[in-house]
Amino acid sequence: MSDPTLFHLHFNTPDVTVAAERLADAGLQLQRRFGSVRGDSIALGPDDRTPDDFRLKLQTHQYGAVNITLAPGQQPRFDHFGLQVADIDEVCANAESRGWSVRSNDRRTFVMTPWGFRVEIHPTAGDVVAELDESAVARLDNVVLRVPAVSPVRKAFKDVFESVPELRIESGEEPWIHSFAIDENRTTTTIPVRTLLDEEDTPT
Repeated sequence: MSDPTLFHLHFNTPDVTVAAERLADAGLQLQRRFGSVRGDSIALGPDDRTPDDFRLKLQTHQYGAVNITLAPGQQPRFDHFGLQVADIDEVCANAESRGWSVRSNDRRTFVMTPWGFRVEIHPTAGDVVAELDESAVARLDNVVLRVPAVSPVRKAFKDVFESVPELRIESGEEPWIHSFAIDENRTTTTIPVRTLLDEEDTPT
């Protein structure tokens, strides 16, 4: 079975605009904004005018096979990352055998880890993956996940998801994406999440 591919990161931040500008500097342009106007759901393209009373729920930024979601939040927070997997049913079975919760809807499946964050999984031939550009254009690499108990997390991840080549699991005070890299052609841009989310008190 082929290894899964990490292609998606989701963060909450008090200042979506600042984070979006920093993603744009790294080549990740705004793709779509989702929110509501007086209770009615609405989706906006990058060049659409923002309606009066628009309340942003989240927005996506994309470049090559890299997809980053930013959502408003009172504090900087890492919510989840997304994987392409060859056999979604096998991953779900692996997770459930460990007592982890699995939640699905028509578009995505979430595996709820015991460490306070989720993993979103998609089949390699699914609609979400089909919306990405080629990984040869750009791809995520060297995504550094910091957790308090490194060895158990590494083992559990391998047991449930198989090896994730783009993911490095290191020691930290709480679950947090410390940094990630965008590889394009022969250029690599590393983005520290602390800088991206513009908060001095984010985990290091």
